[in-house]
Amino acid sequence: MNLLLKRLLRLAIIAMLTPVIFLLSCQSSLIYHPRPNEPGMTEHLENNRGERITYRTSQGMQTAWYRPPYRGDEATAPLWIAFAGNGSLALDWMHLAGIADGRFAWLMIDYPGYGECEGNPTPKAIRQSSVAALEQLAVRLKTSREVLTSRSLVIGHSLGAAAALMCAEDLGIHRGILISPFTSMTDMGREVLGWPLCYLNLHRFDNRQTLSAICQHPDAVFTLYHGTGDDLIPTRMSAELAAAHPSKVIFHPVAGGHNDVLLHLQSTLKAEMVRLSSLK
Repeated sequence: MNLLLKRLLRLAIIAMLTPVIFLLSCQSSLIYHPRPNEPGMTEHLENNRGERITYRTSQGMQTAWYRPPYRGDEATAPLWIAFAGNGSLALDWMHLAGIADGRFAWLMIDYPGYGECEGNPTPKAIRQSSVAALEQLAVRLKTSREVLTSRSLVIGHSLGAAAALMCAEDLGIHRGILISPFTSMTDMGREVLGWPLCYLNLHRFDNRQTLSAICQHPDAVFTLYHGTGDDLIPTRMSAELAAAHPSKVIFHPVAGGHNDVLLHLQSTLKAEMVRLSSLK
């Protein structure tokens, strides 16, 4: 092989490896967008009788947020475990908590690296944090994890839908609301990067697989909402998730894009949360 051919081969290999190395080294920053709480967020929670739930995981100290029901018995109140999108914070759910049924309690969970949490987010770290948050809340309420999960439901938007499903699977929760979910992070990679780069995904969130596992429960019930103007996560992904479990999952296409769909859903969510929490 002559010198010119060797150089061309070397350049070709470098050209092929460059995007691979970039995706492997920068993948977390492309998926997650952690940030601290904004001024006034924690004060708003505390002014509404809320409190920090602190606990330690392999990622360090974590802080979730608990807001008890405004009315009714705290010991029997439906508990909504809430997860935000990848650029949002757990306390962003306080708006919905403030206008939803006052009989609901809320546990709003940040991902490692978000809000007041230490560490770095990964699917495994998010699973670990969610279980630990619920267990710590059970200690705070002087009850057991099993009793608490028996009255728990999950709600999540975008990446939060994946976190909500993982939490439900790990804790044995079988009711919830998913807003703008994707089928899998690999599928999202295919949308953005194409084949075969999508398979370089190291953060293998798989809503298709997790929802299927949860729907093995005879009483599983999930409601999916997805904005018809969503230009980030295709609406067809929600339709596919629901179509795989027609007797357990209901899909509602709604107005709005990816980031403003919650604004369009406020009154709808309030009613659906009441319906789901009343199921046994």
